[in-house]
Amino acid sequence: MPLLIITTSHKPSPRTRSFVKDLANTLPYSIKLNRGKKTLFDLGLEAYRNNALYVLIVGERKGNPSLIRIYRLEKTSFYPELKHVASIKIRGVKLTRENPESTRAYNPETIWIDYEQCISDDCYKLADIFIMIYKDKLIEEKPDITLSLKEKGNTVFFIPLNRLGKVCGPIIKVSGVKII
Repeated sequence: MPLLIITTSHKPSPRTRSFVKDLANTLPYSIKLNRGKKTLFDLGLEAYRNNALYVLIVGERKGNPSLIRIYRLEKTSFYPELKHVASIKIRGVKLTRENPESTRAYNPETIWIDYEQCISDDCYKLADIFIMIYKDKLIEEKPDITLSLKEKGNTVFFIPLNRLGKVCGPIIKVSGVKII
C-alpha cells in the first residue's frame, strides 16, 4: 500500500539515485521508481496503478539533489493526473553512507513530525507538507520514524530519526519551501 512514489528527473547522477533510494527506505509507505523516459502523465498512471497519492520528483543541479517537486494524484478527470502542490529547495544532502553514525530503518510504518524547534515560515511549511502527506499515519507515541526539523540560520535541517533517536536516513539542508 504505497502512499508515495519517489523518483528522479531524467538522466540522474549516481548521487541523486542514491539519495532517492535513501529517502524511499526512510519514509514509510514509499517506493522508489526508476524514471527512465516516463513523462509526468506516465508517472500519474504509475501512481494510480500503485494506489499512491503523492509523487516526489527529485531534481538535480551539477550532479547533486537540488529540488523536490511534490505532486498529488487527482482522480477527478477521465485520466488520473498529477497536480503540483509543493516544492522543496535543497541546499545540500548528507547521504546515509556518508554518515558513520547513521543506521537503517527497516520497513517503517509509523511516523511523527517533530517541528517544535521551528521558527521560520519555511520550517513550518515543510512540516505542513509532511503532515499533509502522512495525515492518517501520524503517531506521536513510539513512531518508527521521527522527522526532526531544526533550524540554523536560514537553513532548515530535515533529520530522520529511528526509535532509538539515531539518524536513519539522509540529512537534508532545506533552503526554501513553496506551497502552491
